[in-house]
Amino acid sequence: MFKQNRKSGFTLLELLIVVIIIGILAALALPRFAKMTKRARTSEAAQAINALGTAEILYYNENSDAFAATMPQLMVDINTTNFTYALTPSATTGGTCKIVATGNVSSVSGVTVTGTVSNDGSRTPLVYTGL
Repeated sequence: MFKQNRKSGFTLLELLIVVIIIGILAALALPRFAKMTKRARTSEAAQAINALGTAEILYYNENSDAFAATMPQLMVDINTTNFTYALTPSATTGGTCKIVATGNVSSVSGVTVTGTVSNDGSRTPLVYTGL
């Protein structure tokens, strides 16, 4: 009788096709992953701006004179790794404060999130630039 020689495994062509397919999928997924990372870090800045706005309103309610001009007392639990925050009380309108978060790492460079809060607790919608 004839003895059949059966080898198991994959051919080189099959392996090359699998490697090419994985490469194409990775090339499509990486830009989307970078964009989603940027959006996630930007939402972190939006949450921080809302927290700072709340802290500003609490400060105003306790002191009843003006919005705080100094930020370190308000930024107790704010993560400043990805964004730099600036708080500007408005001298002209008296009862508003502008909070700006500017991206300071490569993944969010060029991204700015701006929010405005009034002493009566009202807020303007956040403005996103650079997304």
